[in-house]
Amino acid sequence: MGKKQRAALPQEEAAIEENNPATDTPDALIEGLVIEGNRGQYQVETADGIIICTLRGKLRKQLEYPISQNWRQNVQRLKIKARDPLSVGDRVRLLPTNSGNGVIEQIIASASHSFTREDSRKGKVRSVAGLDQVVVVFATRDPAPHLRMLDRFLVVAEAQELATVICINKVDLGVDEHLAARLNVYRELGYAVALTSADRGAGLDDLRGLLAGHISAFLGGSGVGKSSLLNALQPGLSERISEVSASTHKGRHTTTGTRLVPLGGTEGGYIADTAGIRALALGGVAAGRLAWCFRELRPYLGQCALGNCTHYNEPGCAIRAAVSRKQLDAERYDSYRRLYQEGGDAAGKSWLDAVSNEDHRQDKLAYTPGV
Repeated sequence: MGKKQRAALPQEEAAIEENNPATDTPDALIEGLVIEGNRGQYQVETADGIIICTLRGKLRKQLEYPISQNWRQNVQRLKIKARDPLSVGDRVRLLPTNSGNGVIEQIIASASHSFTREDSRKGKVRSVAGLDQVVVVFATRDPAPHLRMLDRFLVVAEAQELATVICINKVDLGVDEHLAARLNVYRELGYAVALTSADRGAGLDDLRGLLAGHISAFLGGSGVGKSSLLNALQPGLSERISEVSASTHKGRHTTTGTRLVPLGGTEGGYIADTAGIRALALGGVAAGRLAWCFRELRPYLGQCALGNCTHYNEPGCAIRAAVSRKQLDAERYDSYRRLYQEGGDAAGKSWLDAVSNEDHRQDKLAYTPGV
């Protein structure tokens, strides 16, 4: 009688099931890139073309076991994940079925970056994976640019170590002096700035150069022209576009999912269009290192009189002193103070961006040192 084999640990069983859910037909699996996802259906780009896929149910299952030393544990509870553990930009292995359809059997782990944000209603949302950079899009007007929200986007990107391109669209409507001056501040910090007009074609070549060879996510509020830019950059995308409301000057949501669009040209690349964001919660992505996420503050970290200085109102703060000497931009420091005051540097708290009229009025007010 042969030697009885040890039963696999529950963790081993879960790993085997997760990594090899289609062990009966491994040779039939095809590798591809998820380029669009919406309501449980995914378009996967493969060497054989685009395949429309659903996700194998077992990839959404999470097995929970009781804490025990027993080698033969029974599953205590089976949890079904509320959202698919899959994002646009992920590489997967799928099993073709028929007529251009298939089932995603495996999700390939990627070392590339992903953009994760916390929505005030949905919690943590992983928008797109495999990123090289994010492109934050604002309009010169209709809707007016909200630079406090720009700083919040930049903090999220810095916390996740993603490069950022600042794109100001609708320049055909004019760029006022205040906005032009503020954009120079971001240029001096090392951020790439592109000035574009999707309607007139201005600045599109510069933006293409910044996108070539990268996987980029387009982020920004509704109505700023993200879909229009995609159509101008890559004719024929047939993005659904709606006019900005003339009464509220706020955009209507037109993009309901996320899609990864291949760019033409010799250098290629992809751009991702995500649903418009009206309210942004940054959550704990920068917990404990909010000041580090403002790149101009980094040289001053560790130089304060107090070792646990929050750079908010403590005496002997090197950052506050630099603002007083005008070595640091006062409006950017004011953004830091607001985010800190809202709990942005504490784990377990969220920063909610309520774009109010008061916030817009405060956008043009500089911080007064010592106040």
